[in-house]
Amino acid sequence: MSLPRALCSGLVALLLLVGSSVGARAQGSPSIDIRVTAQSYPPLVAVRNVLAENDYDELLRNGFPVRMHIRAELWTVGRYFDDVRGRVEWDVILQYNVVEKSYEVARLVGDRVTALGSYRYFADARAASELAYLPALPAPKRGQKGYVLVQAGVQALEVTDLDELERWLRGEARPAVRGKRSPASALTRGVRTLASRILGAEVRQLEARSPTLVF
Repeated sequence: MSLPRALCSGLVALLLLVGSSVGARAQGSPSIDIRVTAQSYPPLVAVRNVLAENDYDELLRNGFPVRMHIRAELWTVGRYFDDVRGRVEWDVILQYNVVEKSYEVARLVGDRVTALGSYRYFADARAASELAYLPALPAPKRGQKGYVLVQAGVQALEVTDLDELERWLRGEARPAVRGKRSPASALTRGVRTLASRILGAEVRQLEARSPTLVF
């Protein structure tokens, strides 16, 4: 059985991408921006420049959505040990719409999806993915010392994540039945699995911590 032409092209592009050296370097160093003071809380969090390399654009155009997972934690300073007092996690998803020839960006917090826009150019979609977010972290007690710790990771989506993304975008947060898939879709999932495995070593991980504050 021959592969569909579009799928063959995507697979070839992926293999060429992985086989080559790392693409153009980021325009700026990947970083996490945490803006917080004792008077301005919760913090504003933004992940910068982590998608600035050209390989992410190639992945998106060949059918591999990208996920940025962010976790923000409030820590309080104890006499002997620091304690985590609250945690918020969210995802920023980018995918390429072949029909519309546009990049779609969305933020996922639990079962809530917030569209961040549809863009013609990857640079604009990347800028949207870097928009600051205000996580609903619990407020520390007055007079407590504490800080905010943020971790972020970026990777190509796993097959299960792609299925979940499709349901989210259709407004089906928790579907009861997945339904049967055609052999062609199973083949596509196989190629995506290959991409996820190849790119596993390329996952970007970042961490940043705010200064210690007296709230």
